[in-house]
Order: sequence, then C-alpha cells, then structure tokens
Amino acid sequence: MEQIPFLAAMITAIVVENTVFARSLGMTRPVLYLNSAKTGMIYGAVFTWMVTVSASLASLVNWALLGTSFARYVRPVAFLVCVGIVYVITTFISGTYLPKTFRQIRRALPLTTFNTALFGALYMSIQQDFASSMGYAFGTGIGYTAAILILYFAQKRLAASPVPRSFRGMPILLVYIGLLSLALYGLIGHAPPT
Repeated sequence: MEQIPFLAAMITAIVVENTVFARSLGMTRPVLYLNSAKTGMIYGAVFTWMVTVSASLASLVNWALLGTSFARYVRPVAFLVCVGIVYVITTFISGTYLPKTFRQIRRALPLTTFNTALFGALYMSIQQDFASSMGYAFGTGIGYTAAILILYFAQKRLAASPVPRSFRGMPILLVYIGLLSLALYGLIGHAPPT
C-alpha cells in the first residue's frame, strides 16, 4: 500500500503544484529562451534527477534532525549541503560515464540545481513520509519539465501570432503565463481572485 501515497503525491505535484508558473518563474533566461524541445527535455530530466535524489537525502537528514531543538536552524544549511553533494556526484557521473551528452548536461546542471523550484520541492516534500516525499519530488520534476515545454511551444506560437509590437516577446509571454496560472489555480477548485 506504499504506492498510493507515492502516486497521490506525484499527481498532486504534477497537476496542482504548478511549479514553474506558481512559484518559480525565477528560471533563468536560457530556460525561457530554449532553442529546441530536446534541450527542454534535457533541462527537465536533469531537474527531475536532482530534485528526486536531493529529496531522498533531505528526507534522511530531516529524519535525523527530528526531535532536536535546533532542527529549524540547521535544516536549510543541511538541505543546501544535500543539494551540493548531489550536484558534485552528478557532475562526476555525467562527466565520466556520459561524455557525449556531458556538455548539454553541464549547461543545464547549475541552472536546474540552484533553482527556487528545487528548494521549494525539498521543503514541501519533507513534510511527508518517505514514499510521499519521493512521489512529490518526482512529480515536481515532471511538472517542471511539462512547464518548460509548455513555455517553449507557447513562445513558438506567440512568435507566429499577430501580437501588437509593444507586447512582443516577454510581455506577451508573461500574460500567457498569468492566464495559464489562473486556469491551473481554478483546476484545484479555487475561485479566481476578483
């Protein structure tokens, strides 16, 4: 029965949490201006890997800190150390065993590792049991990948649309993201703000 919390947390993270649109538009320019869908998939895969492995380490650290009086002071630094460890291991593994794709991974790794979405996912996932934490982290990665691809294809369609000159580029993309965020916000049952 451990798979039900995992699946429920994963589906929640994919659909409801809306990682990029709701809490992480702080993505960097290269993610907003992707040159292909393949590059977006690489960014998403690297992010999914980083958030899932980091969440597993963070869950263990959080479990070790339970019941201590200093946990809330140590937890942010401990999570940063967990992410740093996963970053170093991933850099080593991808440089050693994946030399052909290492260049693309190396470009995506810092942008996806030191990202507000990753740290937000860690803090949200540690409030649950281990299976739900892993489901939430994995679902966040999938949702992030989907959001990156949605932004990529939206930019392509908006570039081909007759948009007024003053709204071309980033302004129309922000309007698009705002409307999409409201739609996803309504998906979870909230009434739009008036």
